[in-house]
Amino acid sequence: MRGLKSRKKGRTNRELLLFSLPAIVWYVSFCYLPLFGIIFAFKDFTPKPGDPLVKNLFVNSPWVGLKNFSFLFLSSEMPKILFNTLFYNTVFLILGIIIPVFLAIILAEIHSRVFSGLVQVVMVLPYFLSWVIVGYCLYGFLATDEGQVNHILRILGGSAVFWYQSPEYWRFILILTEVWKSTGYSMMIYLCAITSIDRTLYECARLDGATFLQRVRHITLPLLRPTVATIFILRLGSLLASDFGLFYQVPLNSNSLQPVTQTLDVYVYQALMMEANFSYSAAASFLQNIVGCSLLLIANAIIRKLDADSSLM
Repeated sequence: MRGLKSRKKGRTNRELLLFSLPAIVWYVSFCYLPLFGIIFAFKDFTPKPGDPLVKNLFVNSPWVGLKNFSFLFLSSEMPKILFNTLFYNTVFLILGIIIPVFLAIILAEIHSRVFSGLVQVVMVLPYFLSWVIVGYCLYGFLATDEGQVNHILRILGGSAVFWYQSPEYWRFILILTEVWKSTGYSMMIYLCAITSIDRTLYECARLDGATFLQRVRHITLPLLRPTVATIFILRLGSLLASDFGLFYQVPLNSNSLQPVTQTLDVYVYQALMMEANFSYSAAASFLQNIVGCSLLLIANAIIRKLDADSSLM
């Protein structure tokens, strides 16, 4: 009998392992094998034509220690670039929690399944659009000659605005575009958490005369706190990493907008394209990951002390 149970357990484990095999292959291929590239950050990569990558990296390229990290700090533009990166990510972090939570709470109160489903589809759809498509759709609104916004301004008696030469407007435009694209997906996460709350809690609160705001304050928000904490910790880990498509594709790489659109990822990409220096790119990416991992661990430790049930580990 014991042997039969052991065989059944072993068969179940093999089936589960087989189901998880595609995910394991994906993680090994795209998350663990690329860790090999960290070596570029500590090498002066000087490839010679005809030599394989391994020989170019380990034989032809000397070790330079932390020298590759210096270009990130010696550039006169770095303070502005770091400010842009931290500013946008902080705003996205705050708005990316407040707005989706608010919309999820409102949508959870809608009893019409047809209307609720339609709203969810409409709001989630932008998340699946490529930034290239979003950039050119936005260009259709903001183009100087044929853009719809300038067309409306002319009808109202105003003059056309050269949007892609006017950086003062683009902080708001980029924030609005990111919120529009990502809010629906984040809202679905919080909506799933809200729908999993025991509905008898709300029914009891209604019988006790609790208003909608009281139910939200004393039931929804406290039970939603673990989900919010998890999203906050994960997004805090990417505080130095920006969405490359948003800051490169949406402004159409306009040089006039660089003071407000150039983030660390865009700067590293442009430096790589102009100088073809893989070591600089690897150093910047490694630094971003180190800072992000440190922030994630610190935030998780703080939240664990405040509320152990809301921490990741």
